[in-house]
Amino acid sequence: MNNDVKRIGVIAPPANVALERELPRYLPDGVVTNHNRLSRPEAKLTKESLLAMGDSAMRAATDLAYARPDVVMYGCTSGSFLDGFGNETKIADRITGLIGVPAFTTSTAVLEALRAVGARRVFMVTPYPEDMNEHEVKFLAHHGFEVPAYDSFRCAVSEQIRAIPSEDVAALVLRNRDTIAGCDAVFISCTNLLVLDQIEALEEVLGVPVVTSNQASLWAALRRLQVPTSSIACGRLFR
Repeated sequence: MNNDVKRIGVIAPPANVALERELPRYLPDGVVTNHNRLSRPEAKLTKESLLAMGDSAMRAATDLAYARPDVVMYGCTSGSFLDGFGNETKIADRITGLIGVPAFTTSTAVLEALRAVGARRVFMVTPYPEDMNEHEVKFLAHHGFEVPAYDSFRCAVSEQIRAIPSEDVAALVLRNRDTIAGCDAVFISCTNLLVLDQIEALEEVLGVPVVTSNQASLWAALRRLQVPTSSIACGRLFR
């Protein structure tokens, strides 16, 4: 064994446990992840709390740089779409400027992934409270994606998100099967929501691509590393 590998640096919210569980299962040989955590004033799901994590991002990136990542992922969907329309790259641009490593946010990855699968009308699933759901619909609309309908677990704090099994996420999606029939993709938002192990089965039943925050983030990182993804069984996006 040696350390001659490609490294994806992951900067995640302090309560996020899904990224560390989901990403390694789908990493190709020769690619690893190294994680660091942000600081946050509280676990309540509010715009103010999520954007406050940005204050610690430069410290987290500086520390993570010691692992010498080849690319850095700012692994929070809401924490990168709540900062105003068109600002989803801002924190990644600051990280790149500070440590000299290409960086991207999950929101950027999601937009890239939805375009890659040819999505225009998207059924959205989230764990967020209603004000954040409404903001995300407007964020997607700003970038050219119509969200005719969505469903949500409407969690109030991060602990409630991490308690949701991936099977429950799939069940929520399938309860909306009739509505999804009028859409050309499903988007499941939040990097702390387990769901990657359900994507292939959902796509088979629904007949449309399923894009998730963690799936899109991994795909975007591998693209930037120029690593082939077609052998990864994590949805149409990788093929």
